[in-house]
Amino acid sequence: MPHPAPVNDLILLFALTFALYRVGDIWTFQVVLFPLWPMVRPEDFPAYQKKHFHSIFGVIFVPMGLSAAGAMLLWFFPPLGAPRWLLAAALALQAVLFLSLLYWVPLQLKIEREGNRPELMRELITVHWTRVANLTLYAAVVLWLAWIRLLG
Repeated sequence: MPHPAPVNDLILLFALTFALYRVGDIWTFQVVLFPLWPMVRPEDFPAYQKKHFHSIFGVIFVPMGLSAAGAMLLWFFPPLGAPRWLLAAALALQAVLFLSLLYWVPLQLKIEREGNRPELMRELITVHWTRVANLTLYAAVVLWLAWIRLLG
């Protein structure tokens, strides 16, 4: 039995809110924060990175989980007119993002141990572009779902 449209619309709004929040945070990291890391003195960087990595839980990891929850809720409570393939794309993008943590977290821990060496910074920024692209594409998918709903 289909779910009432107001519930579906609230879930779409929830998913859109966290998708757009994540785009803002990921782009801020990519174009503001990471390029500044080489300015931290090498002897200070391990402590800086440890504090940074362990203090972003509330502003990065909680919204990351809520964004993934939004994608799952969209699957079970789709907006009116939403094609299943677009909902599947949203889920797939979130799954890839979480799988990327298998590489991303060890890289962050390596940087925490070894410091902001230029080759690690290049690797970090290069790898992070894949995460930027993923979250930007996910937000575009959710915006597309909102557009379909508005036209519907």
